[in-house]
This record gives sequence, C-alpha cells and structure tokens, in this order.
Amino acid sequence: MATSMSAQLVVHADPAATFALLTDPDYVETVATTTGGTDPDVTSTPTDDGGATVVSARTLPAELPSYAKALVGDTIRITETRTFGPAATDGSRDGTVSVDFAGAPMTASGTLRLEPGPDGTTVTTSGRLSTARRIVSVSSGFTNRALMTPMSRPSAFSF
Repeated sequence: MATSMSAQLVVHADPAATFALLTDPDYVETVATTTGGTDPDVTSTPTDDGGATVVSARTLPAELPSYAKALVGDTIRITETRTFGPAATDGSRDGTVSVDFAGAPMTASGTLRLEPGPDGTTVTTSGRLSTARRIVSVSSGFTNRALMTPMSRPSAFSF
C-alpha cells in the first residue's frame, strides 16, 4: 500500500541561508530532540557540486494504532537521508529524501525543493509512504512529522 504526501514550509531567509540551516548538523539534531526524538545521530557531508547529503537518525514514539505497535513496539528508529543538489542561479535547489523505519514494514521516499519566494524560501517535500501492510492509514500525522521534522522549526533559530 502506498500513500502520497506533501508538505510546504516557508523559511524567512534566502535559499543560501535556508540551505546552510538545513544542512547544519547542530540544527538538525536540535530540531530532532525538540520535536520528540531521542538518541539523534546526524551527519552532513558536502558534495563536490555544492550540494550536501544529510543523514539523520532518531528514535520517535510510534504513534500508531495498537495493532500496529505490536509490529514495531512503542518507539521506532528512523533514518532519514536528504540530498540537496547544487544551487541554480536563483538559489533554488532540488533533491531527494528517503526515510527508513527500522523494524517496520514501511519506507518513504520522494523529492524536495528549495525555491525563493516573496516571503523567503519555500521548502517543498513530496513523496510516497509505502507499507507492506495497512498500518498507517490513520497515522498520517506521524509520517508527516517523520518526513518534515528537520525542517519544522527554522523560526527558532536566527540567521
């Protein structure tokens, strides 16, 4: 079973500052813990083309129906990999995102885009959550949080 998801967030900064923020390991780790994650492990590796790969692992409460918790337990370890490509002339960037849910029969993958807008930078993440079983049909809040966590609180930090 696959479910499509998308989310947008406006960061009140230009694309270069937004990229710097979203690839800063300290920022990603802070957001992971302030949104309920524990045991964060974050790496950010610049790429030769000016992009970056950010790998963030954390443990989250498994906000799933009780029958699904029997499959994964009370918590779930997720590993999220975000790749950011090089900046275009306007500062926009395209990339990918994938999320592995350890011990759970589900994965998520999709695209991300940073683009300049009138109020700063719009960050768009779109993708599909695939499950081997129907366990998350009532838990889209959990999956959206898993996909958007590293970008969910940029206003808490100054540029």
